Amino acid sequence: MTTVITFPVQEEAGHLAAASGAPRPLTVHRIPVTGHAPLGAPPVKLRPRPVQPELSGSVPPPDPPEQDHWHSDPVDDARVDAIARSVTQAALEVLGGTRPLQQMVRWLDPESFERLQLRANLVRSREAAAANRRNPRGGTPATVPVRLHRQVVIRGCRLCPVSEGIYEAAVVAAEQNRVRAAALRIELRRGLWKITALEIG
Repeated sequence: MTTVITFPVQEEAGHLAAASGAPRPLTVHRIPVTGHAPLGAPPVKLRPRPVQPELSGSVPPPDPPEQDHWHSDPVDDARVDAIARSVTQAALEVLGGTRPLQQMVRWLDPESFERLQLRANLVRSREAAAANRRNPRGGTPATVPVRLHRQVVIRGCRLCPVSEGIYEAAVVAAEQNRVRAAALRIELRRGLWKITALEIG
């Protein structure tokens, strides 16, 4: 049996509710439910989704093409590796005063050349100031000792091909008293490899 709550339809109940001002009363009717299991509502059956017929002559979409990965030329890798090592060693020798700056014109672009020149001048000025402090009497300023040899040994070089004709390199160099790192950006311009960025730590 299922319990169903319905509103009364008798006219007398409606007249009584209207006369007294009370809400209309609820009447409970018991309606027998047959044809289903006594434990509850009948089970819900899910209908399978209709399969849409494939269009005749339709071609499945092609697989996305595999992207071609760019690989650098081993010959260029070896050439750029040698350039990064040589330029780093030469730049450290310029800063040390054992190599003339003009030898770097071939390898550095104008901006990098000017930055290296400015840094070399600052090193010379600092060394001259240190030499003057060693001569406290104010006589003839002491001359900065000229280094005939500067031991710079390249410990390692790591290349990173960015794109065709562009490389970035990290070089580790050991001097007499410390180990220094340099970062370079090397680009192929008009058939010549040029250093477009040089940072020395």
